Amino acid sequence: MSEKEGESGRGVTFGEGFEGYKFRIVLLGEAAVGKTALIRRYTENVFDEEYKQTIGTTFATNDEKVEDESGETRNVRLVLWDMGGQATYRELRRQFMNGAAGAVIVYDVTRPETFMAMNNWFESFREACPDADVAICANKIDLEEKRMVPVEPGVMLRDWFQAKYYETSAKSGKSVDTVFRNLAEMILTRTLEDKASLQM
Repeated sequence: MSEKEGESGRGVTFGEGFEGYKFRIVLLGEAAVGKTALIRRYTENVFDEEYKQTIGTTFATNDEKVEDESGETRNVRLVLWDMGGQATYRELRRQFMNGAAGAVIVYDVTRPETFMAMNNWFESFREACPDADVAICANKIDLEEKRMVPVEPGVMLRDWFQAKYYETSAKSGKSVDTVFRNLAEMILTRTLEDKASLQM
């Protein structure tokens, strides 16, 4: 897939044998919160115990069949951009955020500092994409004994950001598919509503 195709945003795209809606989703959050692990669990159903730092940005794709509000099944391809969390990639991230249909913003429940950084990630995404859908992932919930950020602050964040909130584990797979599938449904609904309003 070319970079241009990955940036097709919220329209119908054709090619590569795929006919349907293609949406670009960016994963954001501090380094080592599990963004790459969430993508790999969702797209490949695998988990690597060993941490590997994401250099710059990488992407993966996964296709979903999503039922719209009229009951019609639509083909949706999610193009998932994995953004390195290091400060050195700030400008690169800003470029890739532009035109995204949605974001998954991730923190590690065992590291409170990653939770404290969530507002910065949210605001930087909102600057680039004021109307895009957002999902929050409280990740690594399998590490129960090491958990330092309870559920309640995550729920507060959900209300503050007006976003969906999920407790996830890339290791066990808990709620990972749900995050991306629900995001695909939300973006499709908004896209079809926008399309309908333009035709009125």
